[in-house]
Amino acid sequence: MTELPDSKRHKVNETNILDNKCAYFKPKNGKRCGLQVRKGQIFCFAHIDVANGTTVKDVSTGVSTKEAEITRTDKNGKIIRRVKCTIDPTHTVWEDRLTKHVKNCNVVKKKKEIADMERNVDWFSIDYNVKEASTAEATKTDEKEWKTCMHKWIAKHDLIFTDELPLENIQFKQGLEERFAELSNQKHIIQQSSLIGQLINNGLISENENPGIVIEFGCGRAEFTRYFNRAIEEINKNKPHCGEYLLIDRENPRLKFDKKIAADSEAKGNQNVKVERLKVDIKDLKLIEALRGFQMQKDSSIVGKEYLGISKHLCGVATDLTLRCLINTTRDISLSKDDLHLKGCLVAMCCRHCCKYEWLLTESKDFLREQFEIDETNFIYLRKMFAWATNGVPPGKSKDEVGDHFSGLSIGEREVIGLKMRRILDESRKYAMVKKGFEVKIVRYVERNVSLENNCIIVKNAI
Repeated sequence: MTELPDSKRHKVNETNILDNKCAYFKPKNGKRCGLQVRKGQIFCFAHIDVANGTTVKDVSTGVSTKEAEITRTDKNGKIIRRVKCTIDPTHTVWEDRLTKHVKNCNVVKKKKEIADMERNVDWFSIDYNVKEASTAEATKTDEKEWKTCMHKWIAKHDLIFTDELPLENIQFKQGLEERFAELSNQKHIIQQSSLIGQLINNGLISENENPGIVIEFGCGRAEFTRYFNRAIEEINKNKPHCGEYLLIDRENPRLKFDKKIAADSEAKGNQNVKVERLKVDIKDLKLIEALRGFQMQKDSSIVGKEYLGISKHLCGVATDLTLRCLINTTRDISLSKDDLHLKGCLVAMCCRHCCKYEWLLTESKDFLREQFEIDETNFIYLRKMFAWATNGVPPGKSKDEVGDHFSGLSIGEREVIGLKMRRILDESRKYAMVKKGFEVKIVRYVERNVSLENNCIIVKNAI
């Protein structure tokens, strides 16, 4: 456990007992925990182990041993212990309140909420896009095996991929001039403008042509959709723009741009922009039903409708889920009477270290196994090396430093290897989508000084 800075220690004695807040200061940002504590205590249950300067946790539950040792005395003098919740053993409750707690535990509420959604919401179906997924990866690592795999994969990478990914940094500024002018740090708008430029250059959106229903996967605050809409407004200025945006995210972030998307268009006299947000994990999204529901609110038909997927910095596992979702949706459309058509999808990829082997497309696994001998037993090494491409150089160090890293490689050498491992995964995704009948392209859409996560995959429906 990281010790409290000297500048923070005095606050434990001077302020904490008075305001009944936890005295733990978070090492990353120096801020206090702020959770309420019981009368006479200094730390909350999550940080009670700080008192002795140690952290010992049950690996299976995450509950600290110190938390498990906490007791109190009730009004009859009986000693009451903290016990693990029988519904969710990752937290503890007072033993005499366990019966009441299990009826109201957040896990119970969540399960009920999910069950209600599955019964009542057409577009929600648990694990809909991963029903065929199987084979979890190994979780243990061996440094000797890791080194062997690393050198083997580097050699095969250099043999197969002799050319670097092309750099296509497109400075598309139509409709985005105001945003460029108001920002001193332009990294996000530079990425957004290049991604919009990629959509245009690859024929996924065209001048004076309605893009159809635009779905932003992992949208967060939906900033990308907002500036996409502004760009579409500008290139379609000679034709009434009918913007239709379906926002997908499993969280419900603050400061969303949903209302501003429509407001931007209304300020230009366009009342035809429609925005809807669905709070759902992509693995549970039955997109064809979401598209039906979205369009039925506007008119009675989705005949001849096209839809387009976009995403900026979609988490590694969510990228694979999105590809699965698009494939399942095209299948569902072919089996139904809906006259829907997927134009394509653009995903700026991110966080490959979060990928799950079992959720990769089957053809992606085939590529990894056949070309690199990567499977569920050694994928963990590939996944860990993805982070080498984005770790950067810690303060006070240089790219030439090795430190005590097991690989014996410098920070700069590890970065190069991380980029190669990242290319291997991205090419497996490309291979999988080509096998499914799509046209696929991977490009570097900005320089690394703009974003370390600077690759995007562009998928076009060839039909």
